[in-house]
Amino acid sequence: RSDPPIKFIGPAGPPMRALGDKIGSTIIAQTAGVPCIAWNGDDVRAEYDRETGCLPDSSYQAGTITNATEALEAATKIGFPVMIKASEGGGGKGIRMVDNAENVQTAYRQVCGEVPGSPIFIMKLSSKSRHLEVQLLADEYGDAVALNGRDCSVQRR
Repeated sequence: RSDPPIKFIGPAGPPMRALGDKIGSTIIAQTAGVPCIAWNGDDVRAEYDRETGCLPDSSYQAGTITNATEALEAATKIGFPVMIKASEGGGGKGIRMVDNAENVQTAYRQVCGEVPGSPIFIMKLSSKSRHLEVQLLADEYGDAVALNGRDCSVQRR
């Protein structure tokens, strides 16, 4: 125990688990009506279990690419250029930009090799965008402050 006691401020574990996964969070966002960039799971809608933070397995699997042939089909349907991404990747690992059909299967295998066992998905490349992250601190009274922000765009390869 600490003195004074420390109180965790933030979402409970299940919502953090649900939103910490790239595929799951995209399914949750589009189910809630949030506009999302084109991806291989555009048609997937599902409610997550608020007790566990999990989506139905069938819905999650519907948003996952499981082999190089599926990757080529999805990329072609979405339209090039695309990003092939590992759901558990980050910091520039498990992500490849592909601008033509000939390179999809190789890029898919590279992503799988960089983050073994991670579910894979494909999104349309947003070429003129920035990846920004902001950390927020808020209390139970509605007071909030942005602590800092960073431009993570440099992580792209």
